[in-house]
Order: sequence, then C-alpha cells, then structure tokens
Amino acid sequence: MIGRLLVANRGEIARRVFRTCRELGIETVAVFTDADASAPHTAEADQAVRLGAPLAYLDPERIVEAARRTGADAVHPGYGFLSENAGFARAVLDAGLTWIGPSPEAVAAMGKKIEAKALMAEAGVPVLPTIPLSPDGPVEITAPVLVKASAGGGGRGMRVVRDPADLAGAVESARREALSAFGDGTLFAEPLLEGARHIEVQILADAHGTVWALGERECSIQRRHQKVIEEAPSPAVTPELRRELSEAAIRAARAIGYQGAGTVEFLLSDEGFFFLEMNTRLQVEHPVTECVYGVDLVRLQIEVAEGAHLAALPPSPVGHAIEARLYAEDSGGRPQSGVLHRFEIPGVDGEFGLGARLRLDSGVVSGTEIGVHYDPMLAKVVSYGRDRAEAARRLADALARARIHGLTTNRDLLVGVLRHPDFLSGALDTGFLDRHPAAAPLAGPEAVRLSALAAALAGAAANRAAARRHGVLGGLPSGWRNVPSQPQRTAFGTDDGGRLEVAYRLTRDGLRAEGFEDVTLVTAEPGRVVLETAGLRRTFEVAAYPGMGPGTDPGMVHVDSPLGPVRLIPVERLPEPEARVTPGALPAPMPGTVLRVEVKPGDVVEAGQPVVVLEAMKMEHLIVSPASGTVAALHVTPGAQVEAGVPLAVIEPSRPGPDGGPHAEGTGTEPATEPGTATGAGSDPDRGDHLGAEGGPETSPDTSPATGTDTGGRPGTATGPGPGLEAAVPSGTETGADPGTQGGPEIGREIGGEATRP
Repeated sequence: MIGRLLVANRGEIARRVFRTCRELGIETVAVFTDADASAPHTAEADQAVRLGAPLAYLDPERIVEAARRTGADAVHPGYGFLSENAGFARAVLDAGLTWIGPSPEAVAAMGKKIEAKALMAEAGVPVLPTIPLSPDGPVEITAPVLVKASAGGGGRGMRVVRDPADLAGAVESARREALSAFGDGTLFAEPLLEGARHIEVQILADAHGTVWALGERECSIQRRHQKVIEEAPSPAVTPELRRELSEAAIRAARAIGYQGAGTVEFLLSDEGFFFLEMNTRLQVEHPVTECVYGVDLVRLQIEVAEGAHLAALPPSPVGHAIEARLYAEDSGGRPQSGVLHRFEIPGVDGEFGLGARLRLDSGVVSGTEIGVHYDPMLAKVVSYGRDRAEAARRLADALARARIHGLTTNRDLLVGVLRHPDFLSGALDTGFLDRHPAAAPLAGPEAVRLSALAAALAGAAANRAAARRHGVLGGLPSGWRNVPSQPQRTAFGTDDGGRLEVAYRLTRDGLRAEGFEDVTLVTAEPGRVVLETAGLRRTFEVAAYPGMGPGTDPGMVHVDSPLGPVRLIPVERLPEPEARVTPGALPAPMPGTVLRVEVKPGDVVEAGQPVVVLEAMKMEHLIVSPASGTVAALHVTPGAQVEAGVPLAVIEPSRPGPDGGPHAEGTGTEPATEPGTATGAGSDPDRGDHLGAEGGPETSPDTSPATGTDTGGRPGTATGPGPGLEAAVPSGTETGADPGTQGGPEIGREIGGEATRP
C-alpha cells in the first residue's frame, strides 16, 4: 500500500493528484522550483521540497532524491515534464519506489512515432502510410503530405507540403527544428487528411490482463495544433464507430503490455480512422471522461499501481461533458504574465471534484503571479450536463460571468466557440479555428462606454469615501464648485489601444453625463454602480487595482456587468513626460532570454527579416525588422536576460529613392505581417499535433502592428504585437522526449504541470 506519494509536477495536475490522495488517506509531497515557491500546489502538500532553478522539474535525479529525503514510497508524474520519459520511470523503479504509470518499456515503445506506427500496424490498428524522409537522398511524394518529426509533438518539426517542389525546403526546416527541440532530426511524412477530427480513446489497464476503453473524447478545437476545447463523447461518433475505436485502442494497449491510464489518439475522416500516437500518461482533458463515466482516474491509477484488479467491464457513460482551457494569453495567442488579482468562476460546485455540474481544475488562485517560466494555463473549466447543448450553455455562461482580473485571457475565444452555431451543430474538425479565428469581444463598444462611466462614478465615490474617512469636507459632492462651469473628466485607455473620456456632473437632478443622455444613476458606491438605460437597470461591479505610481504603471480598473467584462487603464491627468525612443528601435515585447541574434551591425535587412529570437514563457518570439534598412546597432547577445521594453536593436530605415520609393537596398517601411513558421521546441502534449485541415505550417499569432502591452497585458508598454514582433511560437519539448536530448534550455510549452502549454 502506498502511504506517501510525491507528485513530480506542478500547478493544476499536482493539486488534482493531491485531492485524490487526501480522499485515500495518502500523504503528499510536492516539489517546487524557485519560481513556484508561493504556488498553491507548494502550500497544499504535506511536505514540499525545493528543487532550485525553473528548469529543475526536468531533472530526474533531483526528483528521485526528493522522494528519498521525504520518505515517499511512490511517484506520480502528472503530465508534461518527465511523464513520458522512460529513463525517469526506470530511475524511480530502481530507487525502490512505486511508479504510477506504465512500464518504462511501454513508455519507450511509444516514444518514437515511426516505431510506434509500425507496432500499431502489426497489432491491427489502422495507420496512415509512412513515407521515410532520408537525409541522404531525394524523396518522391504525391502531395499533399504532412512532414513530421518522429520524436516530436505539439506541432514541432511539422510542415505541410502541397507542392512537391517545396519538399526539400520543408524537410530542411523541419529537421533543424526537430534537432533543436528533441535532439533527433529523424523525419517522416504521411498523407495529409483534410477536414479530419482529432479523436482520442481513454484506456486503463491493470497488471492482470484487463483493459478498459472508457469511450472517446473529441479534441478537434485546436489553435496552431494546440487543444483548446475537449468534450466527451464526440458528436460524430456512433455506437458502432465507438466500438471500433475502443477495440483498436485495446489492441494498441495489449500490443505493448500497457498498465495504468493512457490515451490512444486517432484522426477521423471520411476515409476512416487512423492511429496518431499514444500518450503513456494521464491527459489534461481527463476530467471530461471522469464526468461522463463517473470514475476517478487518478484513484484508479494509484490502485492499479498497488496491484488492484479492474472489474471485468468498465462503467457505462451518462450525459455529456465539455472542458475549456483558460489561458493567460492575448487575442493573438501570445502568453501574458503578471498578477492574477482576482479569479472567480461563478457556479462552480466542485474543485477537482467528481459529480460536479461545473468543475474547476486550477493551478492558480486570486493573487497568484503568472511568471514567464511555465505554461500560462490558468485553469480547466468543465461543465457536465444531460446532453451536449446543456453542457455547452452552462460552460459558456460560467466563463462569460467569470471575474478574471489582472491578465488578458482567451475567455472571449472560448465563449465564442461554445456559442458558435457550427460548434453547437457538431460541425467540427481541426481547422475550425482557421475558419472562425476571432470571436467578438463579450463586451461591445457600448458596453465599454457604459463601463467607463460606471468606473468614473465608482472612482468618484471612492474619493468621497476616502475624504470622509480623513475628515476632509467629505459631505461635499465630487468636483464641487461655488459656480459650476466644467464637468468632471476622467479618461481611460482600453485594451484595443483606444481612449475614452467621461465627462459628467452630479447635480441635484441627478447624473448629467455627456453622451449618456438616456442614462440615469441609481446608486454609486466605490465597488458597485447601478445605471438605468432606457428603462433597463444594470449593475456594474467595479474593482480598481493601483499601479506602481505616476509615470510608470497607472494600475487598472475591471468592470463586470451583464454586458460583458471590461478592463480599463486610468489615464493620468498630468502625465510625466515620456522618454524618447530611438527611431527604429526594436524593443523586447516581454521579459525573456535572447536565444539567437540573426544579424550583425551594418547588415542590410528587408522588412520582416528576423533580427533577434527571444524566448519567453516557453515560446520563441521572432523579432523582425519593421522596415527595410540597415542594422545601426545591436544591444544584446545570445543568453542575455532582458526586461520588457529594453531595445534589442536599432534599424535605420532605407532612404527614399528618387521616385519616392525606397532605394534598391530596401523594399518598404511597413512592419512585416507575414506569418512566421514554428521556430520553437514544442508545446502542450495534449493539444494535438496533426494539422488536419489547417492547411499550412504552424504559424505564429497575427503580427499586424498594434499598440504593445506590458506583461500584464496593459496597453502602452510591452507584450502585444508591436513593430518588429513577427512570431510567437511554441518552443517546447515533446513530452516523450528524453530531457537530456532536448537541445539545452528550450523546454517548450509542455514545461508546466498544466499541460504546461502543458
């Protein structure tokens, strides 16, 4: 029997395992790095061991030593990090500890895609044809095909080739990327399935020959091959198809002597279903299976590791569950960092809990600081209902009403998908977000205007309350004058870079606000304002968060109402003079590490040409020249740590030619907007790694010019797409890859426990 269990992971998955351990009476041990010293998972364990630097989660020796020091007798790997590292599994077993997972041999068997596909073909599992890509000679293909890294995942080392003439370049690029990410440049190609669905089957096997298939999950809502929304069961799978998928997954498990929980992933198209890969661990999206089948998969993992027998038949599914992954990222998918001031999801009736109608699995709480070292997934919000429509409606409503203050998130995208007619009809494939890339903000322009008015009124109420506390004429109305002549004016910046000015007076007859003639003030308190518009009364909850002070960080104001959530940035009445910025300077969009410098002083560059590659939050950000010109200065070298806004380089634009255009050495002065291909080293292992209908190489978020944001996502400073920011793409490791061959510090999106982006 296991008495004390160490979780070799962080964040949400560590807290999830601890919850089950508490129910079973098992003591818990957390490991944490310096970056996670105050993280919730660190505080919740019975014991916690400091590992050191942020990358220490990838160090098997430190984790095994932590287990020895604390007297743990078992290790649960969670997902991401070392969860699919056969060497780590072997080290745990060699230390005399219980490994909560499949054998090292089973992990290794599924670690390389080419070998795994061959094994599955022998076991009678449908596979797509494998086209070897030898580095020694040309290969003839019939396009379109998908080039893939054998050791890779999460979109790394992956390229779509539609024209045979493009194969050589795609192979060269993918091989370079795979070597950097996984230390293995082995590639292969397979036919590209257009319009495919990503379907996976949850399996569970004991040591006595029983293998369960707990139905399928639909994981087709993906952005840049990264899963965003998952559900069980799939709206496309019939009972007959479910039986066929389950039988294929069971054959896959038996072929490698599998034990424990795992997932067999397939591509489903009009041509049939085909093996994609096998994840030899628990998956990020396991809660939807738990909801539908009424099981605790972590408990079953532990009991199987203790030698328990599974029942002859698995339980039957009931109802429908949908999971949404809530990330700290902007509308272009760029991760955000900063303080999560408030985090509340209304209606949650179970944290990590079975039997909940609305379940929250989160690695953060109000006040958590989201750093730059790990995946920015904040939480998984899971809705369970009698049917799919009920689950989708409940989840969309909970997300729309959530109070998430301090960081920009993908909440609007999630709600937009959950309410989209195509999603609700079940018309899904992996290209869904390519066809519907942008969801409208939950708060429209009028909602933003009314929220700004509410914020101004709440601020005035707060000032009056402060005056009363200090005995300074607190009974006078805000902005009181002997002879009123001018209204009170309050200005805010908006997330889209705009500016709103509210001009109002509070008179004996009530509110008089310019541009709000039909708005009546009902009540105004520092945190709550009630406005009536054309006979409709609405409550605006207002939360103000102070910044660092004048001239630096003005803070932020969040307004939550039935019209949608709004974030506003106070504009100072008398702003400090802004520092001059060197013309042509390329600032760091966020804190990070310089990975590569692609140019040298004096080089002539074209608009969109890479200048510096910056790593931040497990993503590589390609900083490109915003215009054609000459590299006038370079301020950084590889390995340098930089803060947001620090100039990386200076590009002197080309002089105009006689006809008004640029000289021959330049081609224009507009910031580049062409999407960049993946340059990093991996991503969330549970986010899918087949392009399906996406129809192109993994691309960075939109890079059109925009006002930058700081690491908290506030307009005016640093993380948004600004001049020169060409790409923000995953830089992680395939979770099955040996960390000793991952190419140095490029640890990628699967670096955190939340799938930690994994």
